[in-house]
Amino acid sequence: MQALRGSDAAQRIVTPQDETYTDARLGEKIQFEQFPALITYAKDPREIAPLIKCAQREGVKAVPRNGGHQLGLRTSEQRASANHVSFSSYSALTDTLVIDLGHINYVEVSRDRKTARVGAGIRLGALYMALDQYNTSFAGGICPTVGLTGLVGAGGFNMQMRALGVSSDHVLSAKVVTADGKTLAASATSNPDLFWAIRGGGGGTYGIVVELMLQLTQLPRSAMVDLSWNTTQSRFPVAKRFLEWAPRQPKEFTSQINIHKSTVQILGWYLGGSKKELQALINDSGLLEIGDPHSQIGGDCSTDNSRIFGIVTSECLPDDKVDASILNVVPDPFAKYEDSAQFTFAEHPITTSRATAEPWSRFRRLSKSFFVQKDNLLGDDIVREVVDRVAQLDDAAQVWAEWHAWNLSATGNSAFAWGDQAYAHLEFQAHGSNDSATQAVYEKWFMDLESYLRPAVG
Repeated sequence: MQALRGSDAAQRIVTPQDETYTDARLGEKIQFEQFPALITYAKDPREIAPLIKCAQREGVKAVPRNGGHQLGLRTSEQRASANHVSFSSYSALTDTLVIDLGHINYVEVSRDRKTARVGAGIRLGALYMALDQYNTSFAGGICPTVGLTGLVGAGGFNMQMRALGVSSDHVLSAKVVTADGKTLAASATSNPDLFWAIRGGGGGTYGIVVELMLQLTQLPRSAMVDLSWNTTQSRFPVAKRFLEWAPRQPKEFTSQINIHKSTVQILGWYLGGSKKELQALINDSGLLEIGDPHSQIGGDCSTDNSRIFGIVTSECLPDDKVDASILNVVPDPFAKYEDSAQFTFAEHPITTSRATAEPWSRFRRLSKSFFVQKDNLLGDDIVREVVDRVAQLDDAAQVWAEWHAWNLSATGNSAFAWGDQAYAHLEFQAHGSNDSATQAVYEKWFMDLESYLRPAVG
């Protein structure tokens, strides 16, 4: 408790004996494999070094948690293990001291609105809401509950990336607390190796990032597309054409395909493009000639409208009709888990001018992902096979494949390894089951997918 500052320190510590422990140890993923020794909620960057030293004195590892989506680097043993399925709760490991950063979420925009000094625990939705007040934004990801440093630490997929690069390319500097308790400035000129590593090299691997200086971007009004097919037989030809077509389009167009058991959908953001330009792009794609698609193309979309397109709405609406409240998340944004008591502390949204986001649903997530490289594209037989596999599990699994077009126009100097060679990113996700036998079937599906697809992509 001495590591935390202020009279509210006791409120920001959760032990396994507390009724809020289950809620506090869970992020977005519901899991019963990892049980931290203690969970702490920092609200000041100056608390991080004392917490690290506390963990060292007690002989436990200090584990940072930003967004709670719990992505992380794998060990060599985990990479080699056929049993490894990602989203493995690396920010809430057993017998560790979890340092939750979610309440270190300040945003200070420079006078020229070109940069912002940001608390490392802020979630993307809250960051966008804060920057809205300055009519500017950041090249960040889709999900509003993802934490900023988790995004940047993994590179930073976003729907503007084919033109602007991944999110880590837009970080100018950082403050990082290292294992010896020192707070270091990291930039291109100060500790450049550390600066290189924390951008795309894995969250929490080289130190705990407590602050970021971001390069801001006033994103232009854009055109958006939502194409959908409601027949099983359309899934393979649409997926095949998407992979052939989408990564080769103008750099301003970033898109993804969502393949479900009996439907398929394509979403795209044409940064700065008009409805007419996007319509021409889609007309030339060959996609409209497959089956009987429903096509929704809009123009003059605001940035907030673009961020929620395909999630909340599939229209480009007048600005005063855009409900972007899903972005206005609180520091602990996840829904209550069953009958467990919920941890709360200063759960205030970044702005009161918008409605507060509804709690974000948790689920038993299973996931695997693969990069397709430019010099090793997938053959039609492989694409057909993996599309067919999406339909193999029962409806309760809600399996879907979410594939993104890459082929970036420019990449920054960071530890993110895929910037130059990535052609597409293939992610597969499912909802797990409370039933152990059913869960075993689901996990075997992912392991079989790994065994089949990994040799093909490398």
